[in-house]
Amino acid sequence: MLKTGYNFIKMSYRILITIIAVSICLSSFAVDLSAQEKKDDKRCEISVNLGIERHVDVPCVGLGLEYFLTPRISLEGEFNYIPKKAYAFPPRDWWHPWGEFNFNFIGEEAKYLLLCDINFLFYFDLTKIKRPTMRWFLTVGTGFQYDRMEYNVVSLSTLELDKYGFGEMHYQPITFGAGFKVNIKEDWALRILYKIHMMALDVITTRLALGLSYRF
Repeated sequence: MLKTGYNFIKMSYRILITIIAVSICLSSFAVDLSAQEKKDDKRCEISVNLGIERHVDVPCVGLGLEYFLTPRISLEGEFNYIPKKAYAFPPRDWWHPWGEFNFNFIGEEAKYLLLCDINFLFYFDLTKIKRPTMRWFLTVGTGFQYDRMEYNVVSLSTLELDKYGFGEMHYQPITFGAGFKVNIKEDWALRILYKIHMMALDVITTRLALGLSYRF
């Protein structure tokens, strides 16, 4: 199991290095071409997406806002909500000194994961026709994630029933992925994205999402 996890992490870092190298080379190419392209005064794009978290197959929803630095490079702020998944753990004062819980869990736990990312997107055209325009893109960034968990518990010492909630904020040093976008009408576009969020070597969140965006 550990060997499989290590191999996955090793493969992910190789993919990351490849994406960064390709992005740096192609972004320079994109800057050169942007001077030759028709100027577009619409620099912002808002998007919504619905997808699935691939490790535990739960639905997730997201919202993003892009600002295009050039026609081929954008800076994006992205927010995603993933229910029924979290990495938070009960505080140490909920434990006995010898390592056992001093309460019992009653009922189902409620938990969710919030992802807040800042990304660079690099776009590359697949066709030369204006409508529909098909483009693929690479995304590389960083961000934070907030893990929230809530429990109904019974104290072993007082037998009282209480509801406890706690959350933890984590820094995710790297996110990366690839996607595909197709313009469907004027400033509207459909997009599909596969993205990996890495908080630590053994804590990885992956998403596959389908979205709709509007340029303004």
